[in-house]
Amino acid sequence: MTHNLGVDVGGTFTDVIVFDEDTHELTIDKVLSTPENPSTGVINGINEATTKAGTTVADLNLLFHGTTVVTNMLLEETGSRVGLITTKGHEDVLHLARAWTPGPLYGWMGMDKPDPLADLVDTRGISGRINSPDGEELTPLDEAEVREQVRALADAGVESLTVSLLNSYLNSAHEERVRELIADEAPDLPVSISSEIVPEYGEYERTLTTVINDYARPQVITYLDDLDDSLEAAGSAAKMNVVRSDGGLMSSTAAKNHPVELALSGPSGGVVGAATIANKKGVPDVLTLDMGGTSTDVSLVEDGTPGTTRQTKVGYREFKSRAVDVNTVGAGGGSIARVQLSGSLQVGPESSGADPGPACYGQGGEEPTVTDANVVLGRIPPSVQLGGRMDLDREAAREAIQTIADERDSSVEEAAQAILDIVNENMHGALRVVSVERGYDPRDFGLVAFGGAGPMHANALADVMDSYPLIIPPGPGVMSAFGFLTSDVQNEFSETYLETDEDVEGDAVAARLEHLQGEATDWLLSEGVDADQHAFEFFADCRYYRQDIQMSIPIDIDKLRDGAGLAEIKDDFERRHDQQFGFSLDAPLEIANLRVIGKGTIQGVTLEEAELGDADASGAKVGTHEVYFDDTYHKSGIYDRTKLTPGNVVPGPAIVTDADSTVVIQPDHEATVDRFANLEINRSESQ
Repeated sequence: MTHNLGVDVGGTFTDVIVFDEDTHELTIDKVLSTPENPSTGVINGINEATTKAGTTVADLNLLFHGTTVVTNMLLEETGSRVGLITTKGHEDVLHLARAWTPGPLYGWMGMDKPDPLADLVDTRGISGRINSPDGEELTPLDEAEVREQVRALADAGVESLTVSLLNSYLNSAHEERVRELIADEAPDLPVSISSEIVPEYGEYERTLTTVINDYARPQVITYLDDLDDSLEAAGSAAKMNVVRSDGGLMSSTAAKNHPVELALSGPSGGVVGAATIANKKGVPDVLTLDMGGTSTDVSLVEDGTPGTTRQTKVGYREFKSRAVDVNTVGAGGGSIARVQLSGSLQVGPESSGADPGPACYGQGGEEPTVTDANVVLGRIPPSVQLGGRMDLDREAAREAIQTIADERDSSVEEAAQAILDIVNENMHGALRVVSVERGYDPRDFGLVAFGGAGPMHANALADVMDSYPLIIPPGPGVMSAFGFLTSDVQNEFSETYLETDEDVEGDAVAARLEHLQGEATDWLLSEGVDADQHAFEFFADCRYYRQDIQMSIPIDIDKLRDGAGLAEIKDDFERRHDQQFGFSLDAPLEIANLRVIGKGTIQGVTLEEAELGDADASGAKVGTHEVYFDDTYHKSGIYDRTKLTPGNVVPGPAIVTDADSTVVIQPDHEATVDRFANLEINRSESQ
């Protein structure tokens, strides 16, 4: 037998899912993350999950890994010391940055501007210029000066080097030569050149993105090497694919060269998996809700395709890297509740994390959290064990919430409900950002909820947004890991174009796209993807002439040649612009950048479809429990999800328990088990 495995490292848990290629059976497991050394948690999870699945590490065929190493490095500023080589006279590019300050209104007053990731003392300007817009050499490269500056940076102790020269997106010859000189003078230093990382105009974003790549690179190389060595020592010959921020995959070798593409590695997998499941159900338009222990990630899927963005933001830093368009808020099961001096209640963004965790974990945590509130209200019934193995300390949870009740002069139930109301509103606001604020009506979308805590809160959110059906997939606590199994190998190739629809013909645009397609083909072949598995998507970053609000518009390359392609691109752009901003302009369309996404199909998992059976779910009912809804306790059925079968209907109020999550079904709602073992929750017909 052969198996494929997906592993996702989160802030609290490391999630693992194993897929048996012969029986199509899925086995899930969760272990506590090990923040001090994430690879330890990964290996622990892989060993436990393979044993649980009745196999061994040596029997794995494919391994898909999502990691938070780069995210944490950027948030905590624990990356490597980067040396920056740039064009003389432009050494302050990272300090000049962009005129941006955080919200809300007057947020700039309290802003502590972060230092650039490449210090000015480690930045060197060199002679040599490429002109614009022709990309011709204006001043030759001073190679002796380059060698001198490289030696000085190496002697100063930099751990990696970034080369970002002015106008290199038009002509990369100088950057490539500098890289060759660095290989002569400091062969042990990892080097990235901006013309390969971001071959587009915008010197600040191009430089920042390339510096981030080198800031993360030494540690990512060490991390992936250690993981490869540990897997090899365990007898694994499986090919490891690392999940990119856009939900695609790349080899471990490619990830070591381009770690900037891993900044949102984990969250992307959940969105891809949710899109796969919803599309299979015939609900192609959904919002996704991924609530974990520390934060909640939300996204929008339209026509079965997750939205993507070219501007990735981690903390204060916004850089150019293709990623699934995810909005994150500090709302998780471990989010801490506090009463402010004003008497108002605040929940998050601080989290209890994995150690010590919420009070109910029984690991020494004392501060009240969202998970403790769910325990107090009975939404996590006594039969539930954390991760399927850890008993919850219910008395500790009640004592923690009691501190909030005492400060607010309320009952412990009212305090717990207030905590849930606030965290739900925080998530509601995040969902509005990806829907209402972008011109979409959430009532036109379903909702897919996952993550360890998502299914407990999703029914309340679906109700307030009127987003139905609410879909809770099987194994929701490991949905990101499942999403990895559904991903394809992919990468993006781009170039700056800067032509208007009045000055260029469709076949000229098609020719440039075909050139990028050739680059994508070469990369897919280097990743071991056979030519018959290649697929390509074409896009143009469009804007009104002399404006800078860009939208990525999909292109039918064949139509570009028939004379109507450019007109269709403009019509599509104006429709999207009007939807999001409420107006369009009588102005030429400018194509700022061209992009090609090269994909290679990997069959990591297959969704099994079953026949629908009896609606009676009594065989899965394991008891009843008093659960607090609408300011009073309701007698609620407790159901074991592993005993539910397709066609079963679970009337609310009810709690459905599983090893990795707990599903809350509110009064006046009901859940139906569909052909793919999803729980589909809707309002009862009597509503």
